[in-house]
Amino acid sequence: MRKNVVPFKAPDKFTEAGIAWTREPQSERERALREAFLTYEASCGPNGLVSILLLALVTRRQGSIASDLQDAADHAEILLGMKLRNHQMDMLEMVQGHVWEQGPLWT
Repeated sequence: MRKNVVPFKAPDKFTEAGIAWTREPQSERERALREAFLTYEASCGPNGLVSILLLALVTRRQGSIASDLQDAADHAEILLGMKLRNHQMDMLEMVQGHVWEQGPLWT
């Protein structure tokens, strides 16, 4: 049986910078780099939030996930969930209004 997986791996730049997301930071420099990266990504809107979630997903497939990445992924999931829920409710209201005024979208 074939599994669908995200065709993504953590960039080699993380390794070059000494960052391994499967473990806690090993130095103050690594901690600062990780914090800066996660803060920047979280500030980049939905694309940055998805990036954090994808990184956490891929890291989890490698085994464990460090607490800083897990915390950032949890935060990203909450923010994206709220945005998507608002989008769903707005879309439902729009479709419902159209159906009530114009009739079914298809017959």
